[in-house]
Amino acid sequence: MKILLVAINAKYIHSNPAVFSLKSCTGKYEPYVEVLEFTINQQPSFILREIYRKHADVVAFSCYIWNRNMLDSMIPDLHKVLPDADIWAGGPEVSYNALEMIQRWKLRGVMCGPGEAVFSVLVSSYVEGHSGNLPSVLDGNVHRLPLNDIPFWYEDLSDFEHRIIYYESSRGCPFSCSYCLSSIDKNMDFRCVERVCRELHFFLERKVPQVKFVDRTFNCKKEHALPILRYILAYDNGVTNFHFEIAADLLDEDYFILFEQFRPGAIQLEIGVQSTCLQTICEIDRVTDFEKIAAAVRRISSSHNIHVHLDLIAGLPFEDLHTFQNSFNDVYSLYPEQLQLGFLKVLKGSNMELRSDKYELKYTDLPPYEVLSTKWLSYEEICRLKQIEEILEIYYNSGQFKNTLQYLNKFFSTPYDMYDNLASWFSEHDLFGVQSSRVRKYEILSEFGVWYQNHFGELNLKILRENLAYDLYLRENMKNRPSFLLSLEERKNDIHDLLYEESETHKLFPKLSGCSYRELTKVLHVEIFEEILKKPVALVFSYDKRDPLTNNCAVIQVPLK
Repeated sequence: MKILLVAINAKYIHSNPAVFSLKSCTGKYEPYVEVLEFTINQQPSFILREIYRKHADVVAFSCYIWNRNMLDSMIPDLHKVLPDADIWAGGPEVSYNALEMIQRWKLRGVMCGPGEAVFSVLVSSYVEGHSGNLPSVLDGNVHRLPLNDIPFWYEDLSDFEHRIIYYESSRGCPFSCSYCLSSIDKNMDFRCVERVCRELHFFLERKVPQVKFVDRTFNCKKEHALPILRYILAYDNGVTNFHFEIAADLLDEDYFILFEQFRPGAIQLEIGVQSTCLQTICEIDRVTDFEKIAAAVRRISSSHNIHVHLDLIAGLPFEDLHTFQNSFNDVYSLYPEQLQLGFLKVLKGSNMELRSDKYELKYTDLPPYEVLSTKWLSYEEICRLKQIEEILEIYYNSGQFKNTLQYLNKFFSTPYDMYDNLASWFSEHDLFGVQSSRVRKYEILSEFGVWYQNHFGELNLKILRENLAYDLYLRENMKNRPSFLLSLEERKNDIHDLLYEESETHKLFPKLSGCSYRELTKVLHVEIFEEILKKPVALVFSYDKRDPLTNNCAVIQVPLK
């Protein structure tokens, strides 16, 4: 008897905690279960061959919006090559209409709800020869395995090298957001703090690069979250990063005092703002206070040691283009390390789907069921927001243009207005969908600045280009000088003298004391700035060490005559 658990992930770096959790709960029957992981970037024909080669008696698929389309095309072919195998499915993409999916995919059955207990029953039934007694729908809500009883399945990390480690310390969500499937099930379950800390120590000892908590709202229970954070702080290994999704308006002084003590890059916080329109927040059954969120984000950001990721959702009810612009500007003004502009997914079985007629929601028939238009937002406006999303990803979320964007923003009434103008520029010059090189992205901003100056005359191109140079050299030790920067030929002697003196004294970068002049020219870059610092100044960029939060190199100012 061989039972396959198959996961098809969005990217190689992702793993699928669901299949490993299911396998870990099969007890003495675990040797009969094997996990196979693939990605949606692999050809369905390759995945089909790999599954076929196992000649399994049972194949069970983990189904989500990112792999549903692939499974639609592959499962019919799997029946043809493995006609005697029983095929099961589980996950949110089949649970909401289990009987329909059984017919559509000709499945033996569907596992609904929490899967650990029902999968254990399924496996034992097949191994013991009683699978004929299994109903076609196994409902995990009937009998739940407590989260604390689920084994720790990461004892062997060989399958997780160069991949994100996902960890679950709580299950469920106390909130009722209408667009989220978590709002349907109000059951909250917590893994005991002592066990969580013991398991996190396993990751810390092995210096795992990142552990991403999949808890829907990590800090919904203070007596659970705070001890875990304190443990991570106490046993920080200087390497591992922990990612948490939190509700910022639930934070209090105890959290803030703790956050201030973390090393830069030790933790990152994802905060779902979604909208700042009060009517929208009320309509989606969301309980949140943007003023509290904003105050919390500012407090966290003031310590310059924690990566903050804020989320917005376009296409929510009662949010038209004007109110969405306000939401965008409100969130942008907090200057998070990352601002994700997402688009409403009308998930099957969610309250949002039930209300779709009321909101005149149009969305894609196929996963991810993404919004096309609403009563308040046209498809034309959605298309514009898609363009702004692309600009935001290129220039803001990359973190490579921070100073340039701050300078450009001064010439527009709002941040949204700046991105809207950039989107128009991209569209007029056929730049959307083009994979531009890193330097080309800087050149585009320089060209945009020239256009703006020609039309409005306010922008100082020298200051813009110095900001571009500063942003560029913070990240990149460029050997070839970009075309938009002026030549440094007139300052060649100043740069030579500065580096020669440093090779003799090493007063600027003592840690490079073993480097000769020639070696310093390879690890340092000197750029001359005259406008942004109001006087001639040499900035010396050192690439031997980078800021763990921003990935920027070290910079020292040296006044020039």
